[in-house]
Amino acid sequence: MRRGLLAATLLGVIGCLLTAPAARASDAVSELAARYAPVVVIREQLQPCGPGEPFLPTPVETVLGASDVVLRGPGGQTIAAPTTADLAGKGDGWYLDLPGNPLDPGCDYERWFDVAGKGKAPTVYARVATDPDHLGTLALQYWFFWAYNDWNDKHEGDWEMLQLLFDASTPEEALAIAPASAAFAQHEGSETGGWADEKLLKEGDHVVVYPGQGSHAAYFTQSQWFGKSAAAGFGCDNTLAEGVTVRPDVVILPDAPTDGFEWLDFTGRWGEKAPSFNNGPTGPNTKTQWNRPVSWQFDEGREGAVALPVVGGPAVESFCALTEGGSLLFIQALDQPLTTGLVLLAFVLLVALLVRGTRWRSGGDRQPDRERRAGQVVTASFGLLRRHARGFWPLLLTVGLTTAGALALQRLALHRRPSDDINDVNGVASSPIAAILVVVVAFAVAPILSVLLAATCRVVEDIARDQAPRPWDAIALAVRRPAGALVQLVLFFVVTLLASSLVLLPIALLLIAFWAVAMPAAVIERRGFIDAFRRSAGLTKGRRWRAVFLSALLVWIGFSLPGAIGGLLLLVTGWPFWVTNTVAILASAVLLPFSAIGLSLQFYDFRREAVDART
Repeated sequence: MRRGLLAATLLGVIGCLLTAPAARASDAVSELAARYAPVVVIREQLQPCGPGEPFLPTPVETVLGASDVVLRGPGGQTIAAPTTADLAGKGDGWYLDLPGNPLDPGCDYERWFDVAGKGKAPTVYARVATDPDHLGTLALQYWFFWAYNDWNDKHEGDWEMLQLLFDASTPEEALAIAPASAAFAQHEGSETGGWADEKLLKEGDHVVVYPGQGSHAAYFTQSQWFGKSAAAGFGCDNTLAEGVTVRPDVVILPDAPTDGFEWLDFTGRWGEKAPSFNNGPTGPNTKTQWNRPVSWQFDEGREGAVALPVVGGPAVESFCALTEGGSLLFIQALDQPLTTGLVLLAFVLLVALLVRGTRWRSGGDRQPDRERRAGQVVTASFGLLRRHARGFWPLLLTVGLTTAGALALQRLALHRRPSDDINDVNGVASSPIAAILVVVVAFAVAPILSVLLAATCRVVEDIARDQAPRPWDAIALAVRRPAGALVQLVLFFVVTLLASSLVLLPIALLLIAFWAVAMPAAVIERRGFIDAFRRSAGLTKGRRWRAVFLSALLVWIGFSLPGAIGGLLLLVTGWPFWVTNTVAILASAVLLPFSAIGLSLQFYDFRREAVDART
């Protein structure tokens, strides 16, 4: 009896000795993960389906077990409402299919998440990992799962992560020291920083992370971010604006798939299959950093992401718009190739017909006041600008200085403001006087440019009368008789406002058809504000299709092409922002007056045609 009791006691002691280290290790991992658990600051969405981030980092149970989610296999197999056990062992060719079209999401995924994610706390998955190539370094990883990625690439499911490295071999050792460094995953690359770096923000020991709106790429702070590669993303990530602070629940991942975590053995895709970069992603266990966390950080990490200036300038703004628009067009072509192809073909054919349906050579006539075909108006405008460069250069110089000065003043007034508030860190700072200056500059640029465009029309009129161009007198006259500048200003604001909405775009085009030559009518014929609009409506009668196409082309060349040139240079060169913005401003200095010259020549053409029609 005593021998049996003694044996049982010895076995119990041995069992405790054998299991105690494992228990302590588990406790150490939990304590370590809780100590540094990330604080997530997402862009606030003020209204459903509006700007801002509609999703939260969520547990995988949001999609697993959901009645409207299907697990699909390579042979056409389907498993409705798949559980974590259903995912175990599934690999290449298997994927989760959420309700919705990833290439044309609309607001479907947001509405779905509002229901599927209801009652589920924001979650982050933590694990401790080692790297066989870097013994003595411990990685503490945090993995986020998002239901949908809605950026320049669009796909169901989205895994993102960050990690901290410790100069330690065990979790217990790591608890006794501070982390050495951090790496935040961004698209297919990462950004690294030391634990003491100013850019790594903390709440106590909790790491603060700023996911890009839609892409969920993890950033150290708030800004708009520049990328044109797979590692940095293609386009402009956005972590700006006051955010919503989320402190996710921490779930510790086991070292191997166990009960409830069988999904760790899933190597298929966490979203619907789709062409190109819109494919659903594979899970954490397929990533380099899962088994080689230190090598991944050292080999693939970069020291910093490229932040865009607070006031981007024409090249930067165009780059963001071009990359977004180009990506959306590409996705549209993938989703509806026939429809998109037909629309693009129709557009190309329309442009070809317009190009072939007009004459471009002017026949050597340099007189502004004559009839011309639409193509001749364009080529004659460049010819006039080139031949009379001395008469136009003060206007070109003033346009360039106005544009550059406005950008410089706005950048001087607005700058990044470091702050202890994690919802507003590196936000835009300005004094009350500076804020007033920004508003004044923003509202002053358009009137100044309107005066300069009206003055350009006056110089064209000087040339038409065989007089020497007097640009400074033309500017003074445009100020004394502001009807032309006011007409241009009204057209700029009204047409721009209407053209910003697809629904209102036809109205904007209709107004252009009627008012295409209102500004030169006010300047050249000394007409009043209202009378200039009436005169334009009369001259364009019967010629409104031509007025729309030619005027839209001239306005696009003057107001949009300069920024597009700078944006394309950012895309295809390694030039810094200030160089590409300078090129865009120089292009604007030439092309804005060119558009006013073209509108003037169009006015002369319409007026000549109206006289011929009466006679």
